[in-house]
Amino acid sequence: MAKPKNVILIVADSLRFDSAYQQGGPQVPYLEQNAIQFTNARSAGCWTLPATCSMFTGLLPHQHGATSQSRWLKNEIPSLPGQLKTAGYRSIQVSANIVTTDIFNVSKGFDEVYRTWDFAESKHQWLLRLVLAANRPRIRRLVLKPNDQVFEKISEDLRQGIIWAQRTSTDSFNKARKLIAENNAKGQGVFMFINLMETHYPYHMADKFTLMNKTLLGKIHEWKILYNVLSQTFLTKDKEILTQDDLNLLHQKQKLAWKLVKDEIDAFCKEMHDGEDNLVIFCSDHGENFGDQGWQYHFSNVTDGGNRVPLFWLDHEHGKGETKPYNVSARYMYNDILRTCGVDAGEDTMMKETESNLPLIQSFWYDNDGRTMEKYKYNQVAFIQDDKRFVLRAGEWMYAPVGHNGSEPLFEYVEKSFNPLEELNLEAGRKKYLEKSIKDFSGFSEKIMNKGK
Repeated sequence: MAKPKNVILIVADSLRFDSAYQQGGPQVPYLEQNAIQFTNARSAGCWTLPATCSMFTGLLPHQHGATSQSRWLKNEIPSLPGQLKTAGYRSIQVSANIVTTDIFNVSKGFDEVYRTWDFAESKHQWLLRLVLAANRPRIRRLVLKPNDQVFEKISEDLRQGIIWAQRTSTDSFNKARKLIAENNAKGQGVFMFINLMETHYPYHMADKFTLMNKTLLGKIHEWKILYNVLSQTFLTKDKEILTQDDLNLLHQKQKLAWKLVKDEIDAFCKEMHDGEDNLVIFCSDHGENFGDQGWQYHFSNVTDGGNRVPLFWLDHEHGKGETKPYNVSARYMYNDILRTCGVDAGEDTMMKETESNLPLIQSFWYDNDGRTMEKYKYNQVAFIQDDKRFVLRAGEWMYAPVGHNGSEPLFEYVEKSFNPLEELNLEAGRKKYLEKSIKDFSGFSEKIMNKGK
């Protein structure tokens, strides 16, 4: 089998499966007609860092090390961009999310990294300056000076706020087109990773950031919702911060954000795939889980909303579109991409059901500036078996049905004597895999929980 000319991985950051699959489907005609569509794929983590690193390594978060507590992709672990170099590809990242860059070592192995906030023109400089002035005393003194050159002096992490204030997907796709064309003209194949932030909080429903509410009181309330999510107040207060209606509004905003970008994503995938010898993958790294089981932030949870992701594989040999409905871990795209490109990879795959490709999901508690309440300081590991979710939280097993259509049944504690690894009718190989994975997770979890004590 000839390897693809280019490998293009497009990630809509934080996009929930049920946000994409509205009205019976995701409404991306080219992808639906030509791609292998995984309708029960789940990420290994519930936010960008662990989820992306799992896609780049094929490993669980406790193995690659990039979690809420240990925020660094281990240098010694092979990563997808570096691995594809051995197959002759030039690895390039075009990202609108600072988390995927060098801040947490996620960009290791890439030959080139292009940050959207460095090349997209700001449409909201006044808003960005206002937000910075309100939240950064150090910057306030500079921003409020009547000097148009001040913006250029703002550090990169603050300039990255540009993508929180406007749609930049067109800028990212145009940059990717240019880079792919330039390299192909030289006979150089490319691994192109594109991260889009339109479907990420605070969500884009137009080219410039806008609110859903039309009345003044409604706008004020919506700003309050966004502020509380950004500040993670849920983790620090022993009271209801946001109502279920507030959280439903966030779900609706993401659905509208998907409608804004889906046609452009579908068109770009068609352009890169139709008549070309390229492998094109479109997916989400993880989903938002606001509101699922009462949760109000996407760290430390293992709900289907936070982990079930849309995933489409456009093969370079142009097979017919098909749907694979079985449960699968999205992290194994790592092995499938490497094999397709002629690089040695592990046996685990998304392309068929195996003993180990059942979704295993991990999450780690988030330290909100030292103010996180004790009741939220727990790590957990979950797995999907058939239509059920089993989670090990603080040494206790819990259970819930798989969520459907945005419905997330609460986890319930099961009897102390219940252990799903013993009680379920698991295949011997799957049971062995689960036992080892959960034991390793528990050891890692205990180590980081005890760190600093």
